[in-house]
Amino acid sequence: MNNLKKFLPYFAYLKPVWGRFTLGILFGILFSVSSGLGLPVMAETIFPILFGNVDQAPDWLAAFVERWFGDNIEGGFLIVCCLLIPFTMGLRALGAFGNGYYMTYSGVYVVQSIQRDLFARLQILPVAFFQRYKTGELMAALLGYPQQIKTIVVDTSNDLVKQPLTLLSAVGFLLYKSFTSESFFVAAVGVLSIPLVVFPIRQIGKYLAKRSRQLVKETEALQSSAIETVQSPLEIRAYNLERRQLMAFREKLKRIFFLTMKSVRSKLMISPSIEFVAASGLALALFLGVRAGITQGEFMALGVALYMAYTPIKRLGNIHGALKALEAPLKRVEDVLHAPDSIPEPENPIPMPQRVQGEIFFENVSFTYTKDLPVLRNITVRIHSGETVALVGPSGAGKSTFINLIPRFFEATQGQVFIDGVPISDVRQSELRAQVAYVPQMPVLFNASVFENIALGKEGASVEEVYRAARMARADSFISALPEGYDTVLRERGSSLSGGQRQRIAIARAFLKDAPILILDEATSALDNKIDAEIQEALRELSSGRTTLVIAHRINSLNHIKRRLYFENGEILGDGDHDTLLGSCEGYRKLIQK
Repeated sequence: MNNLKKFLPYFAYLKPVWGRFTLGILFGILFSVSSGLGLPVMAETIFPILFGNVDQAPDWLAAFVERWFGDNIEGGFLIVCCLLIPFTMGLRALGAFGNGYYMTYSGVYVVQSIQRDLFARLQILPVAFFQRYKTGELMAALLGYPQQIKTIVVDTSNDLVKQPLTLLSAVGFLLYKSFTSESFFVAAVGVLSIPLVVFPIRQIGKYLAKRSRQLVKETEALQSSAIETVQSPLEIRAYNLERRQLMAFREKLKRIFFLTMKSVRSKLMISPSIEFVAASGLALALFLGVRAGITQGEFMALGVALYMAYTPIKRLGNIHGALKALEAPLKRVEDVLHAPDSIPEPENPIPMPQRVQGEIFFENVSFTYTKDLPVLRNITVRIHSGETVALVGPSGAGKSTFINLIPRFFEATQGQVFIDGVPISDVRQSELRAQVAYVPQMPVLFNASVFENIALGKEGASVEEVYRAARMARADSFISALPEGYDTVLRERGSSLSGGQRQRIAIARAFLKDAPILILDEATSALDNKIDAEIQEALRELSSGRTTLVIAHRINSLNHIKRRLYFENGEILGDGDHDTLLGSCEGYRKLIQK
């Protein structure tokens, strides 16, 4: 029961389909009662009359048969009895169908509800969260593990009602007969050994929990490896890594196979253990019953009741194993659902104007990804409204981290960032990010049409606005040459386009968004010189009248930008135009001379 407590919060997902779930349970009760009572009662009460042992039948039934059927046992009474068998099994089948249908309906609803919540959570968690987990781990939590949780919330709930009722129906019949027949009571003593199966079931459950944790780890590693391989075909072939990837994949499969078979071996031990104990109990019941004078009809009823009790006991044993095996997947789901939001929304947000002026001020800002690895140190700098500033410096100097703090992709460890004098931590993230257009070094395009990919820059953008943005980004010519023009559906991550084409579509998004703050992170790194010259002109148009921060390793692409910030080891060591920095900043001078 303690294992089940971990899953209790997920039962709330059943609330919207509670009516159908209840119907499923009621059908399950019908199945249980018709299984646990129907056939045993018939075997103990009706069959003795059919086989000429009227004295073994209950007095009320014998009187009923004599009154309505007389001595014609092989006529009407036989027909009624024969019809009762398919009728009982029909009720059982109806219960099984209704139970299966409504439980499946509830189960699918629960799975999709958990997936919706997981996906919604992933949309609001900060970027830092995704750096802590592999893609395979998150994909498993989103697409795989909710299905497993459903087996507990729906299937196990179903079994926890249906199987105990079947068991209680059968045991209730055994107890009733034990009080009314001394020989039956003696025989029933033989089945008291069944509780002994609890001990092996508990040990097997502990073992399954351990193997489950190992399987989750290995399966997630396999998924991450597969995703990396599918997403990196050029790198793998360029460095002849095919054999390395294949051997690593095979090794992971081998470990998963080994762990899976050990888990299966343990799971398969549950049923044989119960069957062996049940068979031993039945043998003991036969021995004691025959010596106590039990009748054939009574033992036949005892055997059927034991058979009906056997399945629920086995199923309940499997449930215990399943609960243990699902502890690790449940933890991964909770890692997402209950992940702390390191960049929370303010309790009393300050509303931002529809369009800010765009002044940015960093006041004593520091940032660290880990305690011992500071990326920015005590940054204090002001960028005026409408100003274009280039961020230069060696790789790893903190330039990208600096610009990522502005739209709050990360939260400053110390200090504060202001826009138009308002701390960005005091405004809603959606309102803040509406003021910023961001063009990354490696833009990601979605599996949608070119038109839709550009239109992401502005909700409700008109066709003409999208076309105009594409023209300004110098993307219209290559888009028009695509098989279906703007309606061409791009492959995953825009892999059907060149790097330069992807960047121009991302730049078109920025034109369309028309935000007062523009961030360009190596936005022209994938362009050839001819196209780069065209785009530089377009970017100058885009930068006009808005606050623009530009990161570029090609210094000659910054000729039109007067103010430059030189970063080194997380600090701004130079602030001025090109000539000023050449004369006053040694690091900048070395960077230019490379």
